[in-house]
Amino acid sequence: MYISRETAQEIVEEIGREIGEHINLMDERGYIIASTDAARIGNLHEGARRIIKNHLPELYITREMENAMTKKGINLPLIVEGNVVGVVGITGDRERVYGYGNIVRRMTEILIADSIQKDAKRYERRQRYYLLEEWLDNPGISQSMDFQKRAAKMGIDVTKSYRVMILLFKEYQELSDTFEGQRLLEQMEASIRHEAERRKMLYLREPARQICILPWCATAHMTAAAEKICCLIEKKYGRKLAVGYDSGREKHSSMRRRVYEAEKAAAQAQAAGSGIVSYDELDMELFLNEISYNTMEDYIHKLFGNMGKRQLEEYIKLTEMYFSCEGSIAKMAEKMYIHKNTVQYKLKKMADETGKDIRQPSETAVYYMAWKFHHYMR
Repeated sequence: MYISRETAQEIVEEIGREIGEHINLMDERGYIIASTDAARIGNLHEGARRIIKNHLPELYITREMENAMTKKGINLPLIVEGNVVGVVGITGDRERVYGYGNIVRRMTEILIADSIQKDAKRYERRQRYYLLEEWLDNPGISQSMDFQKRAAKMGIDVTKSYRVMILLFKEYQELSDTFEGQRLLEQMEASIRHEAERRKMLYLREPARQICILPWCATAHMTAAAEKICCLIEKKYGRKLAVGYDSGREKHSSMRRRVYEAEKAAAQAQAAGSGIVSYDELDMELFLNEISYNTMEDYIHKLFGNMGKRQLEEYIKLTEMYFSCEGSIAKMAEKMYIHKNTVQYKLKKMADETGKDIRQPSETAVYYMAWKFHHYMR
């Protein structure tokens, strides 16, 4: 039988519910691999074995032919793509089950054929994933003629230039902890895969992330593609994605490098809660993920000391305003709706309390890092 025992059991249970009779499914050797009577699974069905061996179109087991492993009922060969792949049996009296025979056989053949097709697609997808993982993990492998040939058989030209996008689910850990959450993750992953394939992207699913590989394109196209997928997931499932993509500066850099850049950008998008981030937008974020929260807290405490939470928040906002206005006192005053002298007073007061003056070029970076750390931790 070309299908798994789990799939076979699903088939017999589905048909059994429809007709209200015991159904058995035997493999190409005559062994029962699925049954609505669990005690019979694994036994050799003599009637099925005779059908397969003697190429019988059907066989009814009468009461006189019954034994411990073969019950009375109708048994019919299952033919898929011209091959006998097994036998289906319906247990019961002839007058009750005979009329179901051809209907049940055809239903089973359709379900098996559908399962075989799905299994083939899953196998093809797994092989594709293995190849993409190999490509992304091994710099220079695209230069191998053997790898190029294997990729070409799957319709992938690894000699061309590509760009990489990584998508993260904002609440992945929370969702993966429950059965319902796992089902939702699977549905969202399938939607992303279908959208990626529809847009001619290469798609790779990994446990906590989705990787989309696009033929070389402009950054505007990357952003548009990411926005489309984000909108799809939010509209269909009410969930948000964090998306990061590579810089696109070096057309001939390795795929591994592109994945690294997309990972960094996606991590920043995730830290921000959601959104789309390009590697080119990163500065300190390149190494923020590598700094522990304790270290960040120590740094902020070292600058601002033991001041209260309210005062700390006020100075952080003042620092953020300073950098958003590129250090322009006039712009700060305009945005804060206060006089320029008041802005200068606030900055001087902060300098007096911290011992560092944000207006001094040599001390500006100290505040910039504290502001970034505080924002990242929140």
